Amino acid sequence: MIPYIFPVGEKCMVSSLGASRLEKQLSYFYPRQHLSYVFEFRLSEKNDQVDLAIAFDQEEDIEFLKKHSLNIYKNEEIKKWLSSCLELKASDNSIKSFWLEIDLDGQETNNIPSLFISLKPEISTIDKLKKIVSVLSFQHVNADNFKILETCQNALEKNQYIEHIGVMHSRKSNKTTRLYIRGFNKTSLLSYLDKVEWTGNKELLKDHLHEHYSLDYISVALEFAEILKPTIGIELHLKKGTQYSDLLLSDFVEKKVCSSKKIEAIKDILTFSKISIKNCNYRRSLSHFKFTIKNNEEPEYKVYVQLIPSYTGLFGF
Repeated sequence: MIPYIFPVGEKCMVSSLGASRLEKQLSYFYPRQHLSYVFEFRLSEKNDQVDLAIAFDQEEDIEFLKKHSLNIYKNEEIKKWLSSCLELKASDNSIKSFWLEIDLDGQETNNIPSLFISLKPEISTIDKLKKIVSVLSFQHVNADNFKILETCQNALEKNQYIEHIGVMHSRKSNKTTRLYIRGFNKTSLLSYLDKVEWTGNKELLKDHLHEHYSLDYISVALEFAEILKPTIGIELHLKKGTQYSDLLLSDFVEKKVCSSKKIEAIKDILTFSKISIKNCNYRRSLSHFKFTIKNNEEPEYKVYVQLIPSYTGLFGF
């Protein structure tokens, strides 16, 4: 069992954000019928920060964002990045989609969002990965970044692959490159971390990473700048079907991980629900859970709520 996925408490922060606040925040950004949105909620009672990810994979999506970014973002590098996305997708068939991650903290229009590229499962060469990182970094990269990228790529074994690459521009002077890697179980993940000489707290990770029968797969987020950071994010993707989320949430109550009231707040988000924004209809549902470990600190837990067009699947997530 994965302990402490949700903090004990009576504040139903997730439920309220999952309804009225989602609608308000979504209407501010690029409401478009075939774009997909994922909201990230911190589940700590002390942190109400919300992040928004916007996924897009068609040329018309990018053109739409280029046009409307003039009214949202003033940064010329973002406009150049969007143009580079078009060129990259045209020349590389391993590119699946692009997405922006925006911190909803009141500074959305001034800060550069974090930028990501999603890849198809095919094996990518190190030269392709370097090119992608260069595009995401606005061409501002150094030899140390590339060296760590190569180390992470070379340590992968069969059926392990880099699913997403991102540069966390929203962190400003502390920005990092982030790799989301898929294809691990608990044993193979620990082996991989040894190979790349990850310096984080492996004992804490082992205590919190348990293979639950409701899980379909995990993906792992590693970060680096000049060095590989001692931080790790574990994304928990459930099997399809509400019965699996019900099983997992029931275990949370049985193990006294969180209160029944908190569980009801989460189930409210899982309930089939539609939101209408400027004549566009979206379906609200659970995307995945995540916990992050930083050094010796207790994990930080998050839940991801997706808004997807009512007639299609979710691009890039």
